Amino acid sequence: MKAVFFSDAHLLDNEPERVEALKTFMREVAADAEIVVILGDLFEFYHGHEGHIYPCYREIAEVLRDMAATRSVYLVEGNHEFGMGDSFESHTGVRCVQSLSLELDGLHVFLSHGDEICGLPLRRILKTRFIYGVMNLLGPERTWRIAMHCRRLLSKKEKPYKEKTLIRFREYGKRKLRKGYDAVVFAHSHMADLECYDVNGRKKVYMNTGDLIASSTYGVYITGKGFTITNYGRRV
Repeated sequence: MKAVFFSDAHLLDNEPERVEALKTFMREVAADAEIVVILGDLFEFYHGHEGHIYPCYREIAEVLRDMAATRSVYLVEGNHEFGMGDSFESHTGVRCVQSLSLELDGLHVFLSHGDEICGLPLRRILKTRFIYGVMNLLGPERTWRIAMHCRRLLSKKEKPYKEKTLIRFREYGKRKLRKGYDAVVFAHSHMADLECYDVNGRKKVYMNTGDLIASSTYGVYITGKGFTITNYGRRV
C-alpha cells in the first residue's frame, strides 16, 4: 500500500505556476498511490456554491476527478476552505471532510489540517452555518471578491519557522496518540516534521506534511517502510 499526504498549495487564479507544480506532483508522485489525502488549504479560498466550480480551479478539479476515478482521494478542509459542498464532491469524486480517520495496514491514523491546534479566533466565527449561508446568498462572484480582499486575515502563505509552533503541534499530536491512534498527520504550520514516540510500549508516529509548493515537502506511507517525509525538489 502507498498513501500520499500533502497540503498548503494555496492555489490562486493569478499563479498558474502553482497549478502546474501540483499537476506535475500528482502525475509523478501520487499516480501509483492507492490513497491520496490533501490536508487542507489546497485553495487560497473555496466555498462550495451549489452547481459551481470556480473557473480558476476547474483545471485542477479535472485532475482530481481523473485521480479519484481509480483510487481514494480525500480533501480535509483547511482554514482557507469553507464548506466544500456536495457539488465539488459529486463533480470530482473527492471526499471532503473536516477531519479523517483511516486504517493503513491495521494502523489507526488521525488526520486534520491542524488549524484547530492554533485556536484561531476567526475559525470559530467563519466556519459556521450562518457565514456559509451568507456566502450562499452573496453568490460565488461576490464571495470571491470579498475573500480576495480579506484573505491575508486568514493566514500567510509563507510562514516563518517557529520553534514554539513546532512544539505545540507535537504536543497536540502526542495527546491524540495517547487516545489510541497509531499515527497522526497534520499540516497548517508549513513546517515538515516527523517524530516517533513510545506510548505504552508501542511505537507511534507524528507527522506534519509541511508545504508542498514553497518548501516542496509531502508525506508518504508505504507498507513495510512506514511513514516518511520527502522533499519533492520542485519549488515554486
